Amino acid sequence: MDNTDNLVIPKWVSFTKEWHTKPYPDISPSRSGLSAAGKNVVITGGGTGIGKAVAIAFAQAGANSVSILGRRLDRLESSVIAISAAAQPNSQVLYRKADLTDRAQVQDALASALPPPGLVAKYNATTFMGAFEMNVLTSLNAIQAFIPLAGVDPILLNIGSNLAHVQPMPGMPAYAASKAAQLKMVEHFATENPELHVVSLQPGVIVTEIAGPDSNVQGQDEVELPAHFCVWLASSEAKFLKGKFVWANWDVPELLQRAEEIRDSRLLTIGLAGVEM
Repeated sequence: MDNTDNLVIPKWVSFTKEWHTKPYPDISPSRSGLSAAGKNVVITGGGTGIGKAVAIAFAQAGANSVSILGRRLDRLESSVIAISAAAQPNSQVLYRKADLTDRAQVQDALASALPPPGLVAKYNATTFMGAFEMNVLTSLNAIQAFIPLAGVDPILLNIGSNLAHVQPMPGMPAYAASKAAQLKMVEHFATENPELHVVSLQPGVIVTEIAGPDSNVQGQDEVELPAHFCVWLASSEAKFLKGKFVWANWDVPELLQRAEEIRDSRLLTIGLAGVEM
């Protein structure tokens, strides 16, 4: 794990004038325009933190099924109770135990989690590469297992990190490099599979178990913010963000006002400033 003892977080620069740290009506799962009816949602790491909140939000939005994958059975079982409480009476809530670094486990878990009616297609080198296993390998396994099962108009929402594009912060090389690699890998998957609606997002600064008990990075945003934002990203309103990288803190009405500009340009993509190719 990277050392965050002396981490200096830069001042965030927002693409929109309005900056959000908690949910607001435009991304509420109860909005009829954001209904997830008919969608079969699969969430990796759905036992805790952001993944759990995203699962609850899609259940609130009326998803046909919500399936969560993770390696800790007790967390999954606890999460399922909360998701079920938010789900519609006719919705399915499923969970499967799987280590996301093990491709076979992911393949088996994902195949069995999807309901039949709607199959969805001076840094220690070992520690450093562990970040790539955690962020790149797990994403690779999840995506490779998902693509063959994806149904019509499949949607892939990638939880990325601002560290993939902000100024370098001393103490975070492994995590930043691995999240940048993850983002580029997801971009290639999107290009190779144009039928996929792929959006990557910075979920905000959230206190979750993954940071560890000794982390001094304090949460600034409510966990429901990225959860509700993901429901919006999966709606037809956000089609203009295909292939883009966004922050959950950005204001949806402002993004919608610039939808055509964003869709038809390199805005909100990762590249070399001044050399677009």
